[in-house]
Amino acid sequence: MASIRQIFVRRKAVDSIARMTRTLEMISSARYKSYSGRWALTGDYRDALARIAYLLATPERPIDHPLLKENNSGRTAILVIGSRKGLCGSYNSEIFRLLEVHVQQAKARGKKLDIYMSRSRLETVLSFHGLTPAKVYTDLEEMPGDLQIRAIADDFIDQYMSGSLDSLGIVYMRFYSASSQHAQTLTILPLLELVDDLTTRAQVIWPWDLTFENFHMSPSANAIVESLARMLMHYSMQSCFLDAILSEHLARMVAMRSATENAEEMIRQLTTDYNRARQSQITSELLDIVSGMGTLE
Repeated sequence: MASIRQIFVRRKAVDSIARMTRTLEMISSARYKSYSGRWALTGDYRDALARIAYLLATPERPIDHPLLKENNSGRTAILVIGSRKGLCGSYNSEIFRLLEVHVQQAKARGKKLDIYMSRSRLETVLSFHGLTPAKVYTDLEEMPGDLQIRAIADDFIDQYMSGSLDSLGIVYMRFYSASSQHAQTLTILPLLELVDDLTTRAQVIWPWDLTFENFHMSPSANAIVESLARMLMHYSMQSCFLDAILSEHLARMVAMRSATENAEEMIRQLTTDYNRARQSQITSELLDIVSGMGTLE
């Protein structure tokens, strides 16, 4: 049995861990509430974009634009969003398992896969498995701003329009609700794949009896496709980053709450062991005193 001193030191160490995990839980809880409020406000904007996207995908006369066509360069790209910090359970493991599927599919189809990623704990995982990212965005904030998102999206749009990129997908943790988050791939390019996702998620779709030709546009529909496409991509990328950071803080909050509860249970058990050992020591000392008095008599 451990000595009283050992039990006391161990209990003190566990108490320090419980304080740390409780603090991390509170921090992630506050940030989660902040981002969830922002996430809740995106619904109307998403529906409005879905209506525009629906019109882009269903004109009576096909729109001739590079973003609405498929390329055949043999090169694909994946943007991976991992957790910026640790202590969030299996978050990065789930993201990597999905990324690994894309790597295997690219090899099976004989395509080149370029991996782009934000600065995260996932870098060490990729390095361990021998995967080297084509680019790591080291200057991104926890929630990237509009200018940062625009720079990333515009770069991929230019690559696609030049014909050097066949597809772009984002691997991230999609946030459905506080009880449901799943690793998922959102295809950004070709643009029609993104349109399918937006129109599927939207609560309100444009009335089926209206088409692109029912509207008077200046300039022409073909001329404004690129600007609308950039708008769709900017929103979708920003939405992915918001989902990812929401899921990360929620995962850390749950993990730290579980760790705190386990630590508190361990403290209770160590306190019981400490009291038992202390009582045993006191009893032993009393017996020694009684035995010594009996000897004197």
